Amino acid sequence: MAGSSFRTMIPLLILLFICKSHQVLDPSQPRIAIIGAGISGTSAAYFLSKTPGLNPKIDVYSKDPVGGRMATVNIQGYDFETGGSVLHPRNRYMKQFAEQFGFKRKKGISGKFGLYDGSHFVYSEGDWSVMNVASLLWRYGFSLLKVNTLVGEMLNQFERIYSFQDDGYAFSNVADLLSAMDPSFNLMLERSLEAGLKHAGVSNLFIEELANAIMRVNYGQSSDAHQFKSRDFNCSLFYYVLGSVSLAGAETGLWSLHGGNKKIPHALLNASGASFHNEEVEAIHLNSDGRFSLRFKENDEMPLYDAVILATPVTNDTSMFGFENFPRQFHFPGRFHQTVCTMVQGDVNHETFQFADSSAPSVWKVFSNEPLSKRELDILFSTINETFVIKWKAYPEYDGTTSTGNFTLHPGLYHINAIEFAASAMEMGIIGARNVALLAASHLGVDVQDRKTQSFHIEL
Repeated sequence: MAGSSFRTMIPLLILLFICKSHQVLDPSQPRIAIIGAGISGTSAAYFLSKTPGLNPKIDVYSKDPVGGRMATVNIQGYDFETGGSVLHPRNRYMKQFAEQFGFKRKKGISGKFGLYDGSHFVYSEGDWSVMNVASLLWRYGFSLLKVNTLVGEMLNQFERIYSFQDDGYAFSNVADLLSAMDPSFNLMLERSLEAGLKHAGVSNLFIEELANAIMRVNYGQSSDAHQFKSRDFNCSLFYYVLGSVSLAGAETGLWSLHGGNKKIPHALLNASGASFHNEEVEAIHLNSDGRFSLRFKENDEMPLYDAVILATPVTNDTSMFGFENFPRQFHFPGRFHQTVCTMVQGDVNHETFQFADSSAPSVWKVFSNEPLSKRELDILFSTINETFVIKWKAYPEYDGTTSTGNFTLHPGLYHINAIEFAASAMEMGIIGARNVALLAASHLGVDVQDRKTQSFHIEL
């Protein structure tokens, strides 16, 4: 009898032990952790929060401020963006977020475009648009029109992703996502911009001057970078040049937000209802029941989650945390490119650039791969009142040898930033975030292709 009583108590003791050792999650409200609070992490939180039938409890973790690489620096009472500063009108998600949250746009970008080769300007935009068009056509010929056509065709193919996502389609890896837009996109990852443009009949002069200038301004790299990235529709300088030579005289429509584009990730986080934690995650642990525990660098708590989303770059040179108890080791190839943004409040050196302009701005932004020396700054500026240097890993190295990787690392564990090895931009981060939000919702039992659940395109 005593033995029988003891045997009946064993299940109860086991149950008590389990309840003591693990947090019991509410099945009606799955818990999701997002590591990273930039545009990818905050938009993932937003999309998940708007998924009918999911009702998630979302925690966003980041040791850095909300906004990530969409940062600003204050100079003489004004905020200047150090990254993520320009948007294109065909950035659908960013455009719709700005409208939804009632943010005011800055109209256009002031200033003129010029190409400086280190000794003189090979092209300098003037006050007359007709003369600008004639000058560029004289120098680059029909290569301008060829590239304009190429980019337009790619944009039309690229925008198919919005319809796929509206219909609830998600992809476990980047290659499949690109193929869904157009099978040729994956081929572009295997060849350089230079090779792609030459194949299209674009002149060497255009490639050496315009293409290289575009790549250096936007990504700190040359036309050796792979073709898909190089033709990414967030190449603001690309569109600035192409728009200026459009025979129809169309405006490029480039824009940014008053107060900085970083307002969007802040608004997304607030609208999602997610909790933000200024914590550095040290490790992700896979539990025997398939859920995940997080371990922090300066916190002894180990909260339990049904799904975890990585919304931060994870490569061999950027990985900040470990993966524990997973059935296989994760390999994150590639590395991120260091960009140094130097903000200077002062006067540009007119002797160096061989022009004088009394209306020139007093705050300048200079991108470089390494911090500028005093000698280099003196060449660029005649007077320097203030200098701010921001150094960060801005985007991947696009050498054409690194695979794009997977969104799904393990059931319930996802990596948004895998998409950056195809193209790194604010809009791309949101596209990756929505893809991962669909994957996570499906993993948690929501039929994401049920038309009743497709409210994103209505909400946006």
